[in-house]
Amino acid sequence: MKMLFAAVMLFCSAAIQADEYSSYERIAEPMAPRNIQILLENNVDGALLEVKGPYYIFNPHDGSRVSSGLLGKRFMVHELDDGLKWGEEFPGVHQIYIKPRSSETSIFINGIQYSGSVAIYGISGKINIVNDIDVESYVKSALTTQFTTPLEPEVMSALAILTRTDAYYQVNRANPESFWHISAQDVNYQGSALIVSNSSVDRAVESTRHLILLHPDEGRDLPFATTWTEHSAGKTAPYSSIFRKEASSIEKCVEAPHAALARQESKWTYKIGKKTLAHLLDVPQVKSIELFVNEPSSKVYGLRVKDGVESFDIDFLNLQARLGAKHLQSSDFTVAIKDDSVVFTGFGKGHGVGLCLYSASALAQNGENAVKILSKFFPETYLYNLNAIPK
Repeated sequence: MKMLFAAVMLFCSAAIQADEYSSYERIAEPMAPRNIQILLENNVDGALLEVKGPYYIFNPHDGSRVSSGLLGKRFMVHELDDGLKWGEEFPGVHQIYIKPRSSETSIFINGIQYSGSVAIYGISGKINIVNDIDVESYVKSALTTQFTTPLEPEVMSALAILTRTDAYYQVNRANPESFWHISAQDVNYQGSALIVSNSSVDRAVESTRHLILLHPDEGRDLPFATTWTEHSAGKTAPYSSIFRKEASSIEKCVEAPHAALARQESKWTYKIGKKTLAHLLDVPQVKSIELFVNEPSSKVYGLRVKDGVESFDIDFLNLQARLGAKHLQSSDFTVAIKDDSVVFTGFGKGHGVGLCLYSASALAQNGENAVKILSKFFPETYLYNLNAIPK
């Protein structure tokens, strides 16, 4: 059922229009501009679904059109014993795909506006909702919510390429039997309402349209997991070392000279009581602490707490989530136990992986363009235009 559903979603998705960019000569893995499916609601009783403007409703089982509307519609959508209900009932139909008939049509789920199309399917009285959206719109949405204050234009262009690269990585790595690629909750996806035409994000995405980075991986050139950190304090760590998972990404530490010069300025300290730390980490008590460090970058990827009898391991991202990013500001830190307190002393800001925004801004101010900036932080990769692929 999932394979059929995914196939019909691709069938129903709108084709992304071609753009004009010169291609690089090197041959990449065949892929074309496509859509990304984002899980919005997972196993919920119902959701408020509103469509403003004309629309079609398809049955993903066979791609047939089961309904349509001209003026829009606003009702709760539920799963009944005999099928879905959205104002009207759809007997025997447990999956529907709602596609706008006009560029002016808007779709809202629980009050949040989304571009593209929406698929709803029900199982055992619960519903799941997936947003089927073109990658370019997704990139605009992702960057708009993360960068309310614009950075230098070339840095924003670099971020657009990285976000698009990561999106294609997520699409390619997803289980072919799955009906979605990423979860909105995992990436803090907030729909399309905040996107502003001709904003710094909009210009950055349009100027780099369909450009991604590729990295050789076991004889194939593929997109890879990408990210960025606010201030690397001099070095960035490989993706796999901090996130603890394979991502077809760069497996080397990268020097960031501009951030290194400002390392002391980025110093931070956080002091916390041993009892408070034990409570936050859900361990009996804190007797000693051992750090797991990626030696080339000096970034901490994990921590081991000993209570005198047992030891408890926790990865950096989980540790930062429990202590708070405003307290444990980066993965570049040391730790010391002093009396009844634990003192964290570190440098920089962020997890320390990928593009260092501090250094990227300095490079942009010195006249470097997005391509040059990316080449410094993602060696052994190359830029590729997806529109260069023959149709």
